[in-house]
Amino acid sequence: MATQFTLDDFIFSGDTLKGMTRQGKDKIKNEGITHMPIPKEGPDGTPVRVIGENCFFRRKLSTFEIPDTVEEIGYDAFGVNNIESITLPDSVKKIAGFAFYRNKLTEVKLPKELVSIAPSAFALNRLSNVEFNDKLELIDTSAFYGNALDSVELPSSLKKINMFAFRKNNIHDVNVPASVEELHPDAFESTTKLNK
Repeated sequence: MATQFTLDDFIFSGDTLKGMTRQGKDKIKNEGITHMPIPKEGPDGTPVRVIGENCFFRRKLSTFEIPDTVEEIGYDAFGVNNIESITLPDSVKKIAGFAFYRNKLTEVKLPKELVSIAPSAFALNRLSNVEFNDKLELIDTSAFYGNALDSVELPSSLKKINMFAFRKNNIHDVNVPASVEELHPDAFESTTKLNK
């Protein structure tokens, strides 16, 4: 049984969880911990609103619990781990670039309020299913690059799909909503049939 983490295992700055202390990192390593319950608040009771840049980068973790205080997930926050599934609370409004890059995610349900998916946010995973929300406006460069998607149901709120957003998947055809004003010619494979 893994030792429970304490607040001393984390580095806080205001409402941002910045990362782990040496003690926290050693705990993961020495005890082979793969599950990370993210603290809901810092030592002074400030709710954790932001999971900072590189916060859990390369920690070999496979599951996380993200509290519903979190509104923002920073650049590369969960990059290069072994995450197979994650629940993103609806409080999350922003997911930065490379946030879940190079993991083992097979499906993801996007939070209700999310407006954009940053570059490479979910690139190099094993996603076969993405549940989009109905406020999403931008799917940025390489956002879902290198996954296992064979179909996507794009929301009618979508305005822009950037370069390589869905490259290296198995999508044969896709319905592009009328709301899409900008669709990069290389967003999908050249063999993907686009129904507009």
